[in-house]
Amino acid sequence: MVSEYTYSPHVDFFIDRVDRDNGYEMPSFHIHHKYEIYYEIEGTRRYFIEDAAYIVNAGSVVLIGENQIHKTASVADTPSSCIVMNFSGEYLDSLAEIFPDVDFFSFLNEEHNHLLCNLSVKQQNQIQGVLQQLILLQEEVTPESDAMRKMMLATLLLTLKSLCRIQQEQGGENGRVSNQIVDQIQGYIAEHYAEKLTLTGIASQFYISPYYLSRLFKRAINLSLIEYINGVRIKAAQNLIENSNESVSEVAEKTGFMTTAHFRRVFKDATGLSPQQYRQYYKRVNK
Repeated sequence: MVSEYTYSPHVDFFIDRVDRDNGYEMPSFHIHHKYEIYYEIEGTRRYFIEDAAYIVNAGSVVLIGENQIHKTASVADTPSSCIVMNFSGEYLDSLAEIFPDVDFFSFLNEEHNHLLCNLSVKQQNQIQGVLQQLILLQEEVTPESDAMRKMMLATLLLTLKSLCRIQQEQGGENGRVSNQIVDQIQGYIAEHYAEKLTLTGIASQFYISPYYLSRLFKRAINLSLIEYINGVRIKAAQNLIENSNESVSEVAEKTGFMTTAHFRRVFKDATGLSPQQYRQYYKRVNK
């Protein structure tokens, strides 16, 4: 149900609380043209966003910008609870028009703001309280409730923006998982994603064994090597689909996929839409 709303281009706002009795790992990364706010109520999770992984403890907030690859998994087989909210930038168009000088969104896209973790108990309670009110309001369909949702969301965004600025002034977040070799491999993939890439081939480039590379990558960023490569390729494919008239098969070839069928499957798993559906909703030029 969550993914249904997350991926639906015509749904501008969705929020839900998710409680799990044991460990859970998303089956694959995903990408959507919406912002996401994730609040960890209980438990500890590992969150992969773009090129980095983060350890997310209870009371922390994860901020994800538009079109950013992400995936979450358990750290241990223990209970967890979270609130996850997705919304489009267009959802607050009416408020953005009233306050044209206020930037509600750009901080969500900044890498150093992905994890907001230095929060006091009072700040945690404030954020969780607003999110819970938004959950209750989601069931109401009156013009008044819609106005309240939008104003509460805008207020929450400005609060989070301020907290991110304070966190940076105090030295930044401390939950990022980093590894120098993985960073170098990510740079290599960014340059060569359109070519044929294999675990053995990349391992030889860095003078390490394929087995070690596989374990290192999964441990460092919560994605297998092939998942990460596919993520880089899908983002490149999105850009081509949105900004060109190239066919699906041409896009698949230019972004390193061996077959069009494989490209279609990976693209649908990541975005919730087929390449054709994605072009229908998000094409920006050559209309």
